Amino acid sequence: MKVASMLTFVLAIFAPLPTLFTTGTACDNVPTMKRDDACLKSCNMKPEWCKLCQETLRAAPDTAEVTSYALMATRQASLKYGGTMNTINQMLGAGNLPRKEREAVSHCKGKYGEAGALMASIAKQLDGCDFTRGRQEYIDAQVAIGSCQDGLWSFQYMPLYATVTADHDLTMVAFELGGLIFGS
Repeated sequence: MKVASMLTFVLAIFAPLPTLFTTGTACDNVPTMKRDDACLKSCNMKPEWCKLCQETLRAAPDTAEVTSYALMATRQASLKYGGTMNTINQMLGAGNLPRKEREAVSHCKGKYGEAGALMASIAKQLDGCDFTRGRQEYIDAQVAIGSCQDGLWSFQYMPLYATVTADHDLTMVAFELGGLIFGS
């Protein structure tokens, strides 16, 4: 991962969530809606994503520009990725994983690096009202996390599998909220 990408990833992770709604940035042609309406409209494919959306945005204002909601969910996903990456590093650092499990967890480390850089890029774009690459980058992040999840399929007994599944769901919530801006 390039140094600039890593720096962007770290900054996105540590950006305080309350600042999402104090920047005052308004994007052209982006609707304003109630938080619950944004969740219902964006996550109608899977009811559990709607509930996750509402939990993710609980600190958001009741009514805001959809960009704010997408940005908040994207930053939440980045935070979760950072926590999962710490877990992965601890698992790999312990040196006691059997070979196949170690390979699967190592694969996840690479995929989480990719997904983290993508989500940091998306957060920067959303913050700047740039919607040109966000859709594809959300898809790429979802594919990266999904690849990790697929690699852990045989090891569902590992707590990491449940963590990755939760991260995948949050990635999809962020993607669906972003879809309210640039279409999905």
